[in-house]
Amino acid sequence: MAKAARFLFIAAVVLMVLATGAHFAWKYSGSNKWEKVIDKNGVTIYTLKAPGDVVQRVRGVTRVRTTMNAAVDSMMQTSSEDCSTWFPSCKSIAAIQPWNSQDLSYIHLFRLRARGPFDAREVLIKARATQNPVTKAVLIDFMAMPDDLPQNDCCYRVSHMHNTWSFTPLDNGQVEVENRMNVDMGLPYFMFNRFAPRAQYRLLHPLQKYLDNPRWQQARYPSIQERADVAIASK
Repeated sequence: MAKAARFLFIAAVVLMVLATGAHFAWKYSGSNKWEKVIDKNGVTIYTLKAPGDVVQRVRGVTRVRTTMNAAVDSMMQTSSEDCSTWFPSCKSIAAIQPWNSQDLSYIHLFRLRARGPFDAREVLIKARATQNPVTKAVLIDFMAMPDDLPQNDCCYRVSHMHNTWSFTPLDNGQVEVENRMNVDMGLPYFMFNRFAPRAQYRLLHPLQKYLDNPRWQQARYPSIQERADVAIASK
């Protein structure tokens, strides 16, 4: 028994040393360049590993036919129903600063479902849409504001998130969509790094169908202008 206990202790120490070494080897590795990991059905997904970070950044690119007004309206949804349709793990949205159609911004508290043993996630987000006056490209910026409200016992408050969606009109009537995800959900990084690229693919693959919803087609914002050729091609 004593020999068995000694062997198990030594094995545990060795495993701990190996795990620690693997962690630091991963942390300080990385090319700091985008590398393609998925390319199918018109969707391309890239990941970027920066030295010093353990969580990878994810970037997805695809093309759709839509208008800039419809893109803004669809991405700045303000109801829990819309959120769960677009993002299945979305449980609810609480408006902290309601949607402002003049400056195209809101502050909302999102709650996201999580599988055990992890707590549900809570993200306090400030979102804002802006447009390049020359290219007519629209950028929608989502920034976490973790300390602007007291934390709730129900959930884990996400402390770092800066995600963006960009919609760039092209000469052929299509719109290039780029989604950049820079977020730490507080999950073990080896789990997050594994599922995040696939999760982003599942967001982008059905994007055209989501944008075709008649609800978004009626949107007209004074500060969002269309390129004439894109507006015609999307109809």
